[in-house]
Amino acid sequence: MLIDISIETDRDTYNPLLEPNVTGRVCVWGHYSDMKPEKITGPNLILGAKTKLASGDVEVIRLDGERIVPVEGGVGTIEAVVSANGKTFTDERDIVVRPFYHEYHQTLVLKIFSIHPRDHLGTPTCTFEQMLDIIRKTDKITRGIPKILYLEGWQEGGFDQLFPAWLPVDPRLKRKEDKTALESLRWLMREARQYNTIVSLHIDMIQAYTNSPMWDEYVERDIVSRDENGEIILLTQGNNPSAKMNLTSYTREWDEGLAQRRIDELLDAVHELIEGHTIHLDNLNTYYKPENRPLSPWHAKAENGGIDMYKEVETIRKIFRYFRDRGIDVTGEGILWAHPPGEGFYGLQGYSWWGRGSEHSMRVPERLSARGAQSRSEKDWDVLPGDFRFASSMHGELVWLRDKEQMTGFLRRFCTMALPYFFLSQYDRRALINDILYYSGGVVAGEFDGRKIIRQGDYVLVENGDVFVKAIWRSQEIIAYSTDGYAHKRWTMPSGWENRPTVDLYRITLEGVELVEKGKAIENGQLTLSLAADEAISIVPGAPLCGAH
Repeated sequence: MLIDISIETDRDTYNPLLEPNVTGRVCVWGHYSDMKPEKITGPNLILGAKTKLASGDVEVIRLDGERIVPVEGGVGTIEAVVSANGKTFTDERDIVVRPFYHEYHQTLVLKIFSIHPRDHLGTPTCTFEQMLDIIRKTDKITRGIPKILYLEGWQEGGFDQLFPAWLPVDPRLKRKEDKTALESLRWLMREARQYNTIVSLHIDMIQAYTNSPMWDEYVERDIVSRDENGEIILLTQGNNPSAKMNLTSYTREWDEGLAQRRIDELLDAVHELIEGHTIHLDNLNTYYKPENRPLSPWHAKAENGGIDMYKEVETIRKIFRYFRDRGIDVTGEGILWAHPPGEGFYGLQGYSWWGRGSEHSMRVPERLSARGAQSRSEKDWDVLPGDFRFASSMHGELVWLRDKEQMTGFLRRFCTMALPYFFLSQYDRRALINDILYYSGGVVAGEFDGRKIIRQGDYVLVENGDVFVKAIWRSQEIIAYSTDGYAHKRWTMPSGWENRPTVDLYRITLEGVELVEKGKAIENGQLTLSLAADEAISIVPGAPLCGAH
């Protein structure tokens, strides 16, 4: 007698952008009282597919018999219904479609200031030559983790200046041996690749300044926002009070063809952007938050186009897809913050600079919508660790702004924030029960006996400020770090390491790794370590470490 059914699929994640012809299979198993499962077919089985999470009215997946066909980005759900013995049995399974060039949940995404707001009229915060040295040191200290670095304030005038103009590149950033700053920017993008880093740009599509060379055209083409009486709205921008700013309409710019022109001109000038397949769009607001009004009240009137927040969102979706057609993912500053309720650009925006809380994290898979830092200080927009059970990645811009030579604080953030995030992002969040978060893969995160613990079976990877995390982007390596230091602490080795007799230990530094001890014994599946405060150790099998020096 049938007592239950379950859906089985051969895969739960698709990327139709990189694998355009890949489909999957679904089957439904019946579980019987005699404990023998059987595949269910025939007229008693009904299969269906629906969209669970997406941006706009799109079909995420469809079913062609038992074949799963990915269509648009988002989360789709396969439903199964079986009627037997006068009873109805049901099951569901979620499928993620992520049409992105990068796996943002497995990439360290960072920003760096070229010309900071406080320096936009003076000395550059960080020249392109200085950036390459930072990129080199960052690659060393992060053990070659895949990275994306977005440049802030790279355009003429510096951070948030002279928009909507994205070009030229500020000449203060130029290398001596190059004719133009644009050549230097392209040089940096190419050179950074040897350090596992894609360099791209932080841009803005909503701000327009009265001192921009493009201001008059945007006024003439009726792209700037206006109040209900039709008067141009001018705001004071904190980064440069001497220049007035206007928040333009995405829809008016798109309808006039200027959004497409801006994008094309930038990509034609900096072809390395296409090779890097990513760009960051800041301030994707669809209404003016302080006053809770449309971006342009004049254009929001029905007689002037009816351009409300919903139409602006429709246009932003077009912008995302336009970039995608040119070979580029778009990441954003945030989601669910300045848009119509529930709009997270799911399936279009693969990464958000600022993360969301636990409710959002429970329902949205990280591989579809990756999160940056989970919380911040409004005083200096610094990054603070969020809820350790969910983990969140890290930011580096303030570390480099304060100390680009020694990068003080970067190692701690990387080890205590980014490392657990990378590990946890491999798995799906299944349930949050009694403040304990349960992941797939047997991973559990919560507070036990007053200690903040993340573990997988007996393998503990986080205990308060100490971490012992597999570097999953490398073939065989564990990174151990301590915030306050400890002596003779025993760590249980993760699966695949427990039978190794010895390991080699290397200290992680800005210039690479330094040998600490060779042939350190593993006893009964455990490794005993002693670490100083703010010290990180690379642990590898007892053989020479590739690239060690």
